[in-house]
Amino acid sequence: MKCASCGAPLEVEMEQCPYCGSSTPYGEFLQKAKLQGRQDAEKKEMAQARLSSRPRMKYVSGAFVPLLYFFTIGWYAPIWYALRLRPLNELNPPAKMPAWAVGLYNLLWMCVIILPNWEEELGLMEEQGEQLFNAALGTAIALSVWLAFRARSILQGYAAKFLEGSVAVHAVAPSNILLVLFGPMYLQCQVNTMIRMELLASQI
Repeated sequence: MKCASCGAPLEVEMEQCPYCGSSTPYGEFLQKAKLQGRQDAEKKEMAQARLSSRPRMKYVSGAFVPLLYFFTIGWYAPIWYALRLRPLNELNPPAKMPAWAVGLYNLLWMCVIILPNWEEELGLMEEQGEQLFNAALGTAIALSVWLAFRARSILQGYAAKFLEGSVAVHAVAPSNILLVLFGPMYLQCQVNTMIRMELLASQI
């Protein structure tokens, strides 16, 4: 290899010409590699800083959620809303998730679980117990659907800050049928997707 400036012979891994001080092709390559490394490190730091500033929500594996439903006898649904109440409201939605509705949903679900086995202990006739059970179950289902739509509205509104409105609607819980049938299970999958899209940070 020869110096492009003075023509002096150079060893292969020389970064500068020892005669005229000009940078060699190898030296220019190293400088570009160092510059690229610094730029990549800065981009990584900026991405980490941006992600750390995002609101945090719990990541739960999609395969694990059905097991939670099964082993908690469906109690995972009201618990999900109770645990996600604060993180959802921290997304600063126009209409927040009301704590009273989440508390009432948990209370109604407790009644649904307890009533079939505690009719005698509560001094209820069989017909009274059945009527109370049906009322609690029906109200719990209606409240669950309402909470699911409210939670979806909050997530879509937050995603719209980073995506176009139509994209956010189609990217976050777009199916009404799945939302009604699976509620928190479906919503948790959408939260997982938003974490992978770096719209949210994962809560440890």
